[in-house]
Amino acid sequence: MIKWSRRKAISDISIAIISQYLTQFILFFRNFVFAKLLGPAEFGIYSAIFLFFSYGNYSNLGVIDGLSRIVPYELGAGREAKAKEFLGSGFWGLNLITSTFLISVIVYSLISPFKTIAENKTSVILTAIAVLLNQNFTYALLYYRAKHDFKRAYVFQLIQAVLDLTLSILLLFKFRIVGIFLGMTFAFLLVCFLSLKDVLKEINLIINWKLLREILKVGFQILVVGFTYGFLMSIDKFSVANLFEKSKMGIYSVAVAFGVIPYFASATIGQFIGQRMIEEFGKSKLKENLKIFLDESLLVIAFITPLISMLTIALAEPFVATLLPKYVESLRYIDKLSIAYYFLSLGAMLGTFLIAVNQQGKVLVLNLIFIPFILLMNFAVFKMGFDLLGIAYVTFANFFLRTFLLFVLSYINYLKIFSSVISFIKFSLPSIPILLVFGLKFIDFDVYIRFYLRILIAFIWFAVAIYYLLKKTRIVSNMIEIVKGKAWVYLEKVLNMF
Repeated sequence: MIKWSRRKAISDISIAIISQYLTQFILFFRNFVFAKLLGPAEFGIYSAIFLFFSYGNYSNLGVIDGLSRIVPYELGAGREAKAKEFLGSGFWGLNLITSTFLISVIVYSLISPFKTIAENKTSVILTAIAVLLNQNFTYALLYYRAKHDFKRAYVFQLIQAVLDLTLSILLLFKFRIVGIFLGMTFAFLLVCFLSLKDVLKEINLIINWKLLREILKVGFQILVVGFTYGFLMSIDKFSVANLFEKSKMGIYSVAVAFGVIPYFASATIGQFIGQRMIEEFGKSKLKENLKIFLDESLLVIAFITPLISMLTIALAEPFVATLLPKYVESLRYIDKLSIAYYFLSLGAMLGTFLIAVNQQGKVLVLNLIFIPFILLMNFAVFKMGFDLLGIAYVTFANFFLRTFLLFVLSYINYLKIFSSVISFIKFSLPSIPILLVFGLKFIDFDVYIRFYLRILIAFIWFAVAIYYLLKKTRIVSNMIEIVKGKAWVYLEKVLNMF
């Protein structure tokens, strides 16, 4: 059984968040270059084709999701040999199923009546190949995380991001949109080779159809939860792509690229805490043992996310105005989306908890109710002439209401409904500084004065967050101890050199 310690967990999470934001910065810079070089119309086409990749990653029918649930559970229960058997069967199932998706997309691209698909069939096919390669890459990352080798997993993610950035931009100059997807495909091919060569030596590469059926049985429901969740996350872009002209899709994509930045911290914390919850649940079978993980992770997310949101809003205005003047309209939506993603960040952790305690059915029902409702609302605001601003407000309503219901569904495991509602209201309060920061745009300040005021508010909030987390949790104090310990080690090495 793999041992956890609070100190190691916090150290791993810190490394992961830094690595995740380095990766996201690279991806953001890549999309910035694409937006700059392609222009709103072509960037809109690229964004629409990229949805094939986003949704294609659900084509494994739940193999990845099943392994993500079963392997930590088996390791938590002390059954490492069984976990390796599941991994071996999952590898073959993953490739058989995802290859079927690849063939289906190739056929569809050749016979599709839609003009965008017909004119960009090569890009669509490359996207499907990238999906197959990404599934194998995700499998390798799953293995490293299950073995608690988080550092290697995130190093490979960084390598993939750098390769993607380099190859996609180089090929863009020669082949335009096709070059972007060709570069992405080559990047995944190279990183698959690097990440899988050691993994395949350590697992039992024999397919057990009974184990594969068990993986699919567990994973398919989680996959549907993940797919519906992913669709709800991008339902605004889906609506914009289908209701508005392509240039509007390019503008809204830039707004989402900024608005989603704070969410990545929550997603990274969720990967670690979710795995820890599943291992603990596999060991003890007690939901009560998971409450401390849920409470502390939500507190960290509630205080860290507004800080990142405020810094993002502060940087977005001078960045877009100076470097992306064609996309300046996106500034109208970034602030609204930042608040929306604050609530999505909380909701992601709550969904992770419900999956860990085998209550993913509640999340699925909620998602299935919200999807048609939000699609209808987006269509309504479009018909009423609210333009992209209406889509941004509907997105906020979507994330806020869904997170409220997830909060109640999670905490009724520990509290009465009224107490859960009061607790949710308290967790909503940290979104107020985000409102304050974007409210500055209604005051007639110079853009740079507004920038410095926003940075000042963000640093005040940072001090408040550190004070509160020091008082209410052990997380910050543990991080300080880790930093001191590492600093002392490096200092000793420097002194030994003399």
